Amino acid sequence: MGTTEQTLHFPLDDDGFLRRECSLCKREFKVHLTREEREPPADSVRKSFLIPEDERRGAEPKEEGGEHYCPYCGQAAGRDSWWTQDQVAYIHTALRNIAAQLVNENLIRPLKRSLGRHTSGPVTIRFEGRELGQQEEWIGPEPNDMTRFRLPCCDREIKITEDWSGRVHCFFCGFPHERALG
Repeated sequence: MGTTEQTLHFPLDDDGFLRRECSLCKREFKVHLTREEREPPADSVRKSFLIPEDERRGAEPKEEGGEHYCPYCGQAAGRDSWWTQDQVAYIHTALRNIAAQLVNENLIRPLKRSLGRHTSGPVTIRFEGRELGQQEEWIGPEPNDMTRFRLPCCDREIKITEDWSGRVHCFFCGFPHERALG
């Protein structure tokens, strides 16, 4: 069987920031993406939703590409650990649609053609299969919310909620910065 690929587009706000979510504290923030980060290879999304072979065999997972840090709680996690619930739902819908398409093309339709109604001697075989339906892949537009926060340690920017008054950890290196409210 061949490879099936589909490009998913995640909405950015008007300033080019992508919404992220910490899996520990569940707070959302936004990260400004470089041009290279806006067009990741197709394998990036796919790999973050597949279980690597060594993990299935019980080996320790290997972290590819380093870690990032939650701006609020400082929790470290792999680069593909920051999906929001809406992004996960969007990805799962796309994956279900790909699976439905593959089942329809490689199982249901060929069986209908070959076994639709087959009579052989005294035995009659009848196959009535319905194709699997697909859902619309949709993710809402990204609102222009949150406040910009400059990360001098890595010369990058993130956006955090307006009401956050604690330390702000750099998403890229984890360095804690004091937030001056004013």
